[in-house]
Amino acid sequence: MSVQLLAQEAAAPKALDTALQPAALWATAPEAFVEAHKELGFRWMSNAHDAAQSTGGTFLGLPITHSVVRAEGGKLRSATLSLYNRGDDGELTRARFDELIIRSRDAIAAGLGSRPTPRGRDASSAVRADGVFWTTADATYLLEYSFTREDHSRRTPFRAEFVRLEITPKEQPKSLMAEVQAERDKAAPFRGADHVVRDAASGDVRIDGIPMVDQGAKGYCVVASVERVLRYYGVRVDANELAQLADASASEGTSATAMTESLKKLTARFKIRVRTQVDFDYRSFMALVSAYNLQAKRAKAPELEVPDGMIDIRDIYAQMQPDVLRETRNKGKAGVGGFQSKVKASVDKGVPLLWSLMYGLIKESTTNQGLGGHMRLIIGYNEKTQEILYSDSWGLGHELKRMPLADAWAVTTNLASVEPF
Repeated sequence: MSVQLLAQEAAAPKALDTALQPAALWATAPEAFVEAHKELGFRWMSNAHDAAQSTGGTFLGLPITHSVVRAEGGKLRSATLSLYNRGDDGELTRARFDELIIRSRDAIAAGLGSRPTPRGRDASSAVRADGVFWTTADATYLLEYSFTREDHSRRTPFRAEFVRLEITPKEQPKSLMAEVQAERDKAAPFRGADHVVRDAASGDVRIDGIPMVDQGAKGYCVVASVERVLRYYGVRVDANELAQLADASASEGTSATAMTESLKKLTARFKIRVRTQVDFDYRSFMALVSAYNLQAKRAKAPELEVPDGMIDIRDIYAQMQPDVLRETRNKGKAGVGGFQSKVKASVDKGVPLLWSLMYGLIKESTTNQGLGGHMRLIIGYNEKTQEILYSDSWGLGHELKRMPLADAWAVTTNLASVEPF
């Protein structure tokens, strides 16, 4: 075989069809599935082994950007295939988006040997997604797609958002007793305190059972963090929907404020309450600048230079010295004490906190990715060691980390909670 043919064969995308055959999929233990399909790129997203992901490949001849299989109760319960999403794949014209939907629908129909049933829009989802579905003996295949409409009055152009295929087990008929029990379970309130783990020996108090979402190379730390919290509460949503909702950019990220304001519009639909615990507006930031400069004088360190007119917060943070900032924010106990109290009260209830911070200013054990705004989840605390426990939405190995309380408060820019009711 020639070198050229070998290169073409190596570059050919791998077919996911065999791995995602429903009859075998639902009968395979999650660990066995990942072990059997490592060559397809499936890897665990966290040590909880509740979700595995793969990049690339094809399904029914369709190119796949990203695949996630999720497990529940020790069994695989869904496979979600991204045929297109704005964050990973960039912009699509209306014509190409429509063409992709038709091509995807036709390929799935041909592969399953049946015509789709229109589902229409799902009123329970975060965004108004259209869809069609197929039902086979072993599974339901749901093709969903969404876009932002063109609005001439607001000068908003058309924007393609996502096209995805979700494969789930076919619902089996339930007995009357099972139906009643299912309704009871569905109506049962979420008890976050049941997810709090207390380790008397180490002093750690943390929330267990928060699903991992890997934001990948995209600036989706905000939407990935929110997806994790909502999935923890049992809300079926994904980062692409949330990116559409909050007008997120794959390169520039998402405003934490824009995300929380968008979530407030969904409180009734998702039965959630959104609260801002620490707000960091312009006035608060300028007060920090003044306090920092006073501390810098005492420490004989350079003071911050703030230009007239528009300011770039990141540029001002880039001038700060970590020791001076830490001393500034932790002078007196009101600020750091209030932060600690909010963390403790929220974690004790089993409610993770959406933690916005200026990343890269204070050295961490993880690889520094430069200075910039970032969002994490605060998932615990340790009063003995005066630490907060947190998690990054970066996949396996980032489920549980820790930072001194004083450092965490020093770099905090915003703190919010999303609670079920």
